[in-house]
Amino acid sequence: MTSSLMNGPFITLVRRELWEHRSLVWAPLAMALTIIVLSLVSSAMHGGVNIDLGDNRPMPELFSDAEKQRGIFSMVMAGLVLPQLLVGSVVVFFYLLDSLFTERRDRSILFWKSMPVSDTKTVLSKLFVALVAIPLWIWALSLVVGLVVFGVIAAQVSGTPAAGLGTWHGDTWLLVQASMLGKLAIAALWYLPVAGWLLLVSVIAKRAPFVWATLPFLVLSIAERMTLGTNEVGTLVARRLFGFGEEVSLSVTRSAIDVTGVGESITRSQAMVSGFPLLASPELWLGVVVGAALVYAAIRLRRRSDDS
Repeated sequence: MTSSLMNGPFITLVRRELWEHRSLVWAPLAMALTIIVLSLVSSAMHGGVNIDLGDNRPMPELFSDAEKQRGIFSMVMAGLVLPQLLVGSVVVFFYLLDSLFTERRDRSILFWKSMPVSDTKTVLSKLFVALVAIPLWIWALSLVVGLVVFGVIAAQVSGTPAAGLGTWHGDTWLLVQASMLGKLAIAALWYLPVAGWLLLVSVIAKRAPFVWATLPFLVLSIAERMTLGTNEVGTLVARRLFGFGEEVSLSVTRSAIDVTGVGESITRSQAMVSGFPLLASPELWLGVVVGAALVYAAIRLRRRSDDS
């Protein structure tokens, strides 16, 4: 089934989505360019680097310890993707919410239904763009941003006592990139129920899809508080929306090299690649099942959609 999806028509559908929703590409790119420009402006204005880690931080040891330098290097490379992910997540959220709604509102669904393209491929192309194509685009941008920012940092610390921070750690860089790719793959599974719900709302809402996407959970949460005095619905929604970020933060904290303590082996950085505890979580796979059901429902409902 995968090979039948990833053929000419499916790729064309993906390109169509990227062409019609250019903010998916341009918003993360704008953030990446902003980071690069700010780093270059900062370098031009200051011309050097001033690092203050506090009175209790062993700065000379930090600048001479290769393992601590690797830790700083890995955290900088991994952290630069976060602003682009934040922007990309907001854009993808509204893209999914609007994608099937707009084609009914402007009646373009009549044209697309006249084409030899199935509803399954149409809906899955939108899901692919949201959960695979754009995250990969953001990862590629973060790769370029990381290289540029590292070059700026290396130039700033050159000839200073902190020159060791400008050392390139190729093996650590590869580990960080592999780690980010792995986490993006798991994020696609984690957010599948969110994407499925947004697609389902997009295909059934007559107007104001954002209200239809959020109002049911708000009503359920208020009703639960009033009747039971609990907030399980709100906790569940918050966990699904923000829980992945918390899990990743914990993983990075456990995996990163402690830059203030005794030097440790680089094998701790290797945990960034192998340590994906969410893969063993029933919560993740239950969400995958729910997400698949929601996507299937969106496909079935689109089949019955007309210009009404």
